[in-house]
Amino acid sequence: MNRTVINISVLILCSILSSCGFYYIDLGNHYAWLEDRVIVKITEETKESLYYDCLIRPQVLNYDYDDTYIIAYQVYDGSVYYDSCQRPEEKDSLRIQFKRLEEMKHCYWIINKETGKIIGPMKKNEFDLKCKTLNVRAKMRHSQEEKFWKGTSMEDIGYDDSVTDSIIQSVVNKESHTGK
Repeated sequence: MNRTVINISVLILCSILSSCGFYYIDLGNHYAWLEDRVIVKITEETKESLYYDCLIRPQVLNYDYDDTYIIAYQVYDGSVYYDSCQRPEEKDSLRIQFKRLEEMKHCYWIINKETGKIIGPMKKNEFDLKCKTLNVRAKMRHSQEEKFWKGTSMEDIGYDDSVTDSIIQSVVNKESHTGK
């Protein structure tokens, strides 16, 4: 009963948020996780539009953050977003990145929110070592990754209660900071 009330509350909250504008989870310093499963750097937000630079493309299935870093787990979904890029130098850079993503499939990233430096894509062992070296305090819960590694399809990966709790806490924190 209690879990049902929480789930209904989350659904209502999400529908209110999505009907009032853009739904994203604030990761600090103008970084955000969008419902499209991407991590972005927000450049401008108005009532009608959200402008951003896409930093980690779909599918970002897991992430966490602290005051300095954002860490993310991405599964490359086979998309070819570089074809929509108009600037040749960026298109070439993205082709190189997507080739690496295609080879790795399961990728890890670290974003330094203070400097804007993006480290990745990395394999799990590289990522763990880099997090230790940089003293990253953020820690991902690996339940979503484990479901994916076991061969669960994208449609079957549901958000567990820890993710739901994280979303609720993020919304509460955002509202307490904005005074709503």
